[in-house]
Amino acid sequence: MTQEHPETQLSIAEQKALSSAITEIMRPVIQSMGKLLQQNAEALERLAASQAVQNNRLEALEKQIRLQTPITTKQAQYLNDAIRNRARELLDKRELSGDKWAVTKLGNAIRKDVLARYGVAGLREIPRHEYQVAMNQIGMWSNALVIRDVVKEARERAEG
Repeated sequence: MTQEHPETQLSIAEQKALSSAITEIMRPVIQSMGKLLQQNAEALERLAASQAVQNNRLEALEKQIRLQTPITTKQAQYLNDAIRNRARELLDKRELSGDKWAVTKLGNAIRKDVLARYGVAGLREIPRHEYQVAMNQIGMWSNALVIRDVVKEARERAEG
């Protein structure tokens, strides 16, 4: 059995008064901590929003750089070779692949269509990421009216 000292025991009224005093002392501290936490949360939200804006801007910049990065000189040479080969291929079906004038004229028509697709003045200005698309366009190019006109002119020149 333990013996309690009467001087260390607090009455219920004293306990309530002490509890109330501690609460009153701690309330401003807790409130200021709550405000501080709220301000920190708001600051983090603003920081996250700012980071999102920066990410969007960076993504737009990367896209712009990608769009403005032209094909290499070697790729431009490959495109020109593909254009000449496609012109020869189309003219070979009409037995005119040996006519350099016809190959050049038809090649210029193919080149013009490729350049028009990208809105550029020269093959070297085509965006690098569009290189394969341009090669596919050249490989599938077929404009019956242009081919007919070139063939007609070539035959007229051969006859005259």
